[in-house]
Amino acid sequence: MKKLFFLVSILVLTSLSCQTSKKDNTVSLDENKRISTLYHERNLEDVDKLLSEDFVGSYYYQNLKPNIWNKEDHKNAIANNPNAKDSILIQIAEDDWVAERFIRTLKNADTIMKAEVMQFKQIKNGKIINSW
Repeated sequence: MKKLFFLVSILVLTSLSCQTSKKDNTVSLDENKRISTLYHERNLEDVDKLLSEDFVGSYYYQNLKPNIWNKEDHKNAIANNPNAKDSILIQIAEDDWVAERFIRTLKNADTIMKAEVMQFKQIKNGKIINSW
């Protein structure tokens, strides 16, 4: 009887800890999505709150060689492109990663350019540390 009680107690505790872990994970996933969404609002005032000090971003362009940028480069890109707008189409979070598909719209004097983009962000301690 004692063995059965012990076994049932272990099962109940394991079940409760799994549920708590799942809740904590859901909260952090939602928070990571929120941080990533704020990134796409492109507000210069938010950059220091959203990006870590050692943030590294990279993307591939025409020459298929990586272009690397840091926090200051990101601030300059926002300041130099005030008419850029991002519209998130889908966002998926898992662990410390957020994957997104979005449309970036750039408006110049008489030209509107739209590009559909995939981006992956790694978030630690509430800040984006990497973006690809």
